[in-house]
Amino acid sequence: MKSLSLAPILILFKIFFSVGLLMSKDIGKCIRLNDSKTFRNNFTQHESIEGDNFKVHFTTSSVDSQYVNNQWMSLESNLGYAESILHHAESALLKYLAQGWENVPPDCDESISNLDSPGHCINFGGDSKYDIYISNDAAGMVVPENPYPVPPYTGGYTSFMKISTLLNQYQELPSWSYHVVAHELHHSIQLRYGYSVSGEFGNYIYNGWFFEQSATYMENVIYPESIHLKTMLANCNVVTPLTYPEHGIDYQYEIYPYRSALWQKFLVESLGDSSIVRYLWEGYGVKYASGGGVSLFPIYSDGVSHATDGTKSLDEAYGDYSIWRYFTGSRAAGSAYFNEASSYCTSSTISSQDSLFSLGSNKGSSRYINLPSEDRNFVLQTDYPEDINIFYLKAQQSSNVDIESLSAQGNSFYFSTSPNSENVLLVNSNYNGNDSMELSFSISSGHSDLDGDVNMDGTLDVLDVVNLVNQIFADEYDSSADINNDDQVDVLDVVVLVNLILI
Repeated sequence: MKSLSLAPILILFKIFFSVGLLMSKDIGKCIRLNDSKTFRNNFTQHESIEGDNFKVHFTTSSVDSQYVNNQWMSLESNLGYAESILHHAESALLKYLAQGWENVPPDCDESISNLDSPGHCINFGGDSKYDIYISNDAAGMVVPENPYPVPPYTGGYTSFMKISTLLNQYQELPSWSYHVVAHELHHSIQLRYGYSVSGEFGNYIYNGWFFEQSATYMENVIYPESIHLKTMLANCNVVTPLTYPEHGIDYQYEIYPYRSALWQKFLVESLGDSSIVRYLWEGYGVKYASGGGVSLFPIYSDGVSHATDGTKSLDEAYGDYSIWRYFTGSRAAGSAYFNEASSYCTSSTISSQDSLFSLGSNKGSSRYINLPSEDRNFVLQTDYPEDINIFYLKAQQSSNVDIESLSAQGNSFYFSTSPNSENVLLVNSNYNGNDSMELSFSISSGHSDLDGDVNMDGTLDVLDVVNLVNQIFADEYDSSADINNDDQVDVLDVVVLVNLILI
């Protein structure tokens, strides 16, 4: 049996432990403000190599070190490792450009000849090529530097990148770390569209989730075999869109923004347009260039509409996303939903015995509610029928799955569960604007003393007729609809019901 080396695991642990500390102390993301803690490295014995678009700066000396999280860490690296980073950066950029993304901005103006000018390229790595420093600030990070107000994205910024030395343990970038280059390079490209991630002035991380969500998704575009996102989604002991489906897509804590790349993966796979992520960033860049705060949800709404030629709304995308997330892990349904769904954690459900539920509005939140395997009538009641979308899922033992979209009747949704079946409600929030609020709803057993009250709302009216006719067309049997008690639901029941209404 081949032995497993623990070296990569230990190095990863140390690097990402450092990243976690950096995140807790600073703005919380891979994009780091250019302050006294994050600067272009000045190596005692500086070396560099360059390609068509990038210059990698490093040292092979053991003299230099860096104080990170209360410890000194050597900055020593090696030429092979630097060449490997350069190769991956150049290759990844070509893939981004081929897909229509903006190029990373030049970091200086090479026409400036005055060495005393702060804009001279001597202050920016020596030339206008994009600079990557091998250091130990984090596994990887991008540092915004100077404004780049070039239309149409006049809020753009130049930047430089840092990639970990990985403790100088490798002569080339190991395959389990390829995604770091793709992730950080996407941050560099993102900054071409806009520097601030603020939707509230002065609050950096307001929209920071969008930066991390996009960069994490794009890792798999550059490296289709990357397991970074899949590994995060397979963990049922952390906060992800599967373990906590009630979180909106913009939840910003517990490294959720990285794991919420599942949302962008869903958009690409469900809409069949891999360009939608770029559409979102182009929308963001134009909006940010206008000078106001940016809310990303109208941008998502426009992006979904654009990618589908106006045939699908963000409302519908939220509903589909709710269904797709349910079919993960042990509930994966082949290739019907997410690619790799069986490798993910099984999405979390809650019990219908809870009397009151809540759901955040407008931001793609979902609840998966288990119902009893019995022949029972239920009613879901809420003051927000326009703000929620409800699917009733019935799975027979034969693995046949029926999913029915429920319609509101006033403030109520009526449905009946089936015996010997898995009965689940999938409830998600619709998109009705930018603001978010808590939407409350309750589920209880339906009952009525009125013959013919098919929808169990306590009155006999045309809604009961509509409900009954729908059951006939669906070839379903519900005892509440069997008004003449002949063990069938058919047109005779409609006749009896109409007569009852007219009495």
